Amino acid sequence: MKKVKFYTFGCKANQYDTQALREKFLRQGFQESQNGLADVYVVNTCIVTQKAENDSRALVERLKRKHFSAEVIIAGCLKHYLAKEESCEREFANLAEERISFFAGHKRAFLKIQDGCDNFCSYCIVPHVRGRARSKPREKIREEFLQLVRNGYREIVLVGICLGDYGRDLVPALNLVELVSELAGLEGEFRIRLSSLDPQYISPDLIETISGSEKICPHLHIPFQSGDNAVLGAMQRRYTREFALDLINRIRKKIPRAAITTDIIVGFPGEGEINFQKTVEFLEFFQPPRVHIFSFSPRSSTPAEKLNQTVSREECRRRYRLIDSLQKKWRDNYLGKFLGRKISVLAEKNPAQDIFSGYSGHYFRAVFQGNGDCLNKLIDVRGVRVREGKLICTL
Repeated sequence: MKKVKFYTFGCKANQYDTQALREKFLRQGFQESQNGLADVYVVNTCIVTQKAENDSRALVERLKRKHFSAEVIIAGCLKHYLAKEESCEREFANLAEERISFFAGHKRAFLKIQDGCDNFCSYCIVPHVRGRARSKPREKIREEFLQLVRNGYREIVLVGICLGDYGRDLVPALNLVELVSELAGLEGEFRIRLSSLDPQYISPDLIETISGSEKICPHLHIPFQSGDNAVLGAMQRRYTREFALDLINRIRKKIPRAAITTDIIVGFPGEGEINFQKTVEFLEFFQPPRVHIFSFSPRSSTPAEKLNQTVSREECRRRYRLIDSLQKKWRDNYLGKFLGRKISVLAEKNPAQDIFSGYSGHYFRAVFQGNGDCLNKLIDVRGVRVREGKLICTL
């Protein structure tokens, strides 16, 4: 029996695509390699940053050298970047047929409902290699969602390249709120988590829907990228600092303990010290419990590649370290809000002696002592103390 080995770089959408490829290979009679030796190696690549591209290329070359008699398949964004194609719609276009029934190695399942992006932020290569925004039909999502729930997944994460744009291209048109409301109304023990959403897509109706449902996680990952208007303008982001602050206030008013996590780019061309301090002040305002920090990485074929006023690597590292140190404080402060409170945790890991670890609906790790019946279930626990970025809990 032929064997196949998968490697995945990048986003949750890429992880979903790898799973779809995995199931396709398994249906064709392949066995997944457990020891690294295979007849076919599939590398699902990412090029969102220079480091991601370098890592993807390095692995491909290493596999070709080490396993010269095997076939090495490049999938994902690098494949189309190398081919100089404007999109990879031929690979990702048929969302209606690209489906999964399980999610290897995970207790949570990612379900891709949308691909492509029409926003063209000045620093981003993704729209050039993922193609225009397109959505999976509602009935196909429902079927796939129910299959994953039947197969034991208690958290389904809805993912996409531009998730908030879901449904605009369908006939008749649909929106994310309508889809999420329908899924949350299905029978079964599960919860729904939304992946990354740009600020302009978070409507009052979406906030209301999240606040009114026990099945939708009170967690929004909003990639603000900067808290300075001049930098946001140069990034070609479609909102202002003032819009972002108002959005945070509206979310907090409706969902007081909502987890608002974010992405921030430091060292964008032209980001002076004053601009950076504006971002720090913006973050201090809402103190996100988790910040994904990226140092600016110029990508070819994007407008930002041609911008002057670059920021030195040393200064980028300083800004990175500053935000990173602050986010640890914000994280622990946020966890402290759940001391003595009941929360629901998906018991994902059982390392030893019935000690379980898993994500809460608010997207922080909780650790508790349970029994064998806890694994892969939504368990009610109560916060006892904060330790090393985790909430220690009791049943």
